[in-house]
Amino acid sequence: MAQAASTLASPAEDILGPQPRLRALRRFIRTQPLGTIGAIIIAIIVFGAIAAPLLHTSDPRAFGEDVLKSPSGEHFFGTDRDGKDVWSRILYGGRVSLKVGLATVIMSVVGGTVIALAAGFIGGFLDFAFGRVADILIAFPAILFALTIRTSFGEELPNFPGLSKQEFVLVISIAIIFTPVIYRIMRGAVLEQRSATYIEAARSIGASQTRLMFRHVLPNLAGLMIVVTSTTLPAAILTESALSFLGVGVEQGTPSWGGDLSGKARTFFTRAPWIAIFPGLALSLTVLAFNLLGDSLRDTLDPRLRNRR
Repeated sequence: MAQAASTLASPAEDILGPQPRLRALRRFIRTQPLGTIGAIIIAIIVFGAIAAPLLHTSDPRAFGEDVLKSPSGEHFFGTDRDGKDVWSRILYGGRVSLKVGLATVIMSVVGGTVIALAAGFIGGFLDFAFGRVADILIAFPAILFALTIRTSFGEELPNFPGLSKQEFVLVISIAIIFTPVIYRIMRGAVLEQRSATYIEAARSIGASQTRLMFRHVLPNLAGLMIVVTSTTLPAAILTESALSFLGVGVEQGTPSWGGDLSGKARTFFTRAPWIAIFPGLALSLTVLAFNLLGDSLRDTLDPRLRNRR
């Protein structure tokens, strides 16, 4: 029976695949050209954010004498109304967007998955309570809800490693609106796995609820978690940019793609269009790239879609 349970507990292995990584990469490139393009764009954006201290041409926070200068060899993307270098601010703004987006998605996916495992296996009142709370949170408009949470937190939360206080507040605010959605997605997958034959086999040999959840079911959710992460990340980045655009995001003066498109900068868009074009282009390309990669990962990791090819 133990051998049967081990044999049946193979969906995660089938999804993630034991095939050599190089062959899997070649197959992904061949079958998912748009996803490959998205991955390349993401790699360039991540490299630019990491290497910002080396690639920037001036301090992104420093005021300069060259106000509203058009793109040139000295200022690749021109300067804004304060003389700040747009190229440097885009590089450092990518750091903020990627940090906040990634931290938000990790918190949301981990939290939503753990809650879904508990609700799916324990059931009863716990499942009912989680479901109703999720319904209430999902019913609120995302941006309005995040704006309310962000404002109510203020600056009361402590610093978190790698994040400023304002960034950590943003992460908490955005994670609260994404966790219920991810919980709903993961709960359906947990219920599907819970009724699978390999779970019945593992339960028959005395496996505890905790072991069933984290040793058997959780690995089989890995593919779905990867897809959910890749598709939620662009939404988190957009939400961070929207809050920064509304003036309740990162600290004023901090490089931010959304923040650089807001406030008094909008009055100079017609005179100096580059201060809107380049931050908007960086944000659009990042969101598009993650969406392309997320769709391709879904097609690759979903066995139902994979078997059609």
